[in-house]
Amino acid sequence: MASKQSIGERLHLLRLDLGWSAAECAYRLTLNSNDLIIPEAWSAWERAADQDPEMQAFLPYARRVGQMFGIDEEWLLHGSADERPTADVIELMPQSGDSHDQE
Repeated sequence: MASKQSIGERLHLLRLDLGWSAAECAYRLTLNSNDLIIPEAWSAWERAADQDPEMQAFLPYARRVGQMFGIDEEWLLHGSADERPTADVIELMPQSGDSHDQE
């Protein structure tokens, strides 16, 4: 009885799965798209229904957001909760660790 999620709901759940804030997502998309994305815009996309003007503003970024999350753009735009993809996400910067601990 799973109903189809909106694009915004999928964005929200992906973000939560990774533990990222809306500000971090906006920052990563700003870097990826070379376009200023503010956290309020990201939050508006997550709350928007597919036909809302906010979601129409999101659509040009769908490919880059898919790359950012390591998912298929088509799933992001048309997927369902039953077909949720899993993929490794590339970190922006590796965590600093002491390489001297390894032998």
